[in-house]
Amino acid sequence: MSQSTGTGVFGLSIDLKEQSATSLQAELSQLLKTLQRLQIPATFATPSPGCDGVFEELRGETLRHELAILADTSWVGPQVGRTHFARELARRVEIAQARKAAVRTIAVSDSDLSTNLDLLVKHRISVVRSPLYTGFQPQSLRFGVWQAPVSFTLPLKGRWQFGGAEWAINRALSRASRSQGLVHLVVDLATLREQAELATLERILTTVQRRRNKGLITVVTMQGLVERLAPQRNTTSARSVLRVA
Repeated sequence: MSQSTGTGVFGLSIDLKEQSATSLQAELSQLLKTLQRLQIPATFATPSPGCDGVFEELRGETLRHELAILADTSWVGPQVGRTHFARELARRVEIAQARKAAVRTIAVSDSDLSTNLDLLVKHRISVVRSPLYTGFQPQSLRFGVWQAPVSFTLPLKGRWQFGGAEWAINRALSRASRSQGLVHLVVDLATLREQAELATLERILTTVQRRRNKGLITVVTMQGLVERLAPQRNTTSARSVLRVA
């Protein structure tokens, strides 16, 4: 099934916070089956892309999933020097490259990387994801680097809890279709140990598939998002890069 070009954009990121996929093998396998059935590619963020078992699982998939670096406060944050950050970033990128795994996205926990954008560019990182930046519009930083907002997380947090994840994301998808916005869902893979959370995610993704089939939504990975946005960089403001001028 080809991905149609809808007016709204949906992106799915999956975080594996543990150092190995072994403990979450069942959850990962089930998720990959769901994504394959619904034809929804995802961006998988792990602490050490290429050496934790995730890449091996993705290698045999026909969908073009992506890998991302999941950073933690031991090497990214206000208390960490630039030299240490540069060394740790380079090490992770080199490990991934040695296994022929490309990484173009870094997901951070609570940090601003604006002073280290040159280091990201050096390693061809073009997307920064941070929970400090929420909402439905990507932001153009500098040097071709984009900041992807976190629209929702699973398990759901914050003001959206009242109506539930499905209700909130469905409303956001409708709004994205009208305004050319982005709905970016970030899921902690460990959450899918709970059958209720897995069922919720499957219903959400089924809704995304249905809207995509109607031409209302385009499904992208984080690198796919950059490829979609890059032509607009010089003609659209960073404040609303997905909206019609």
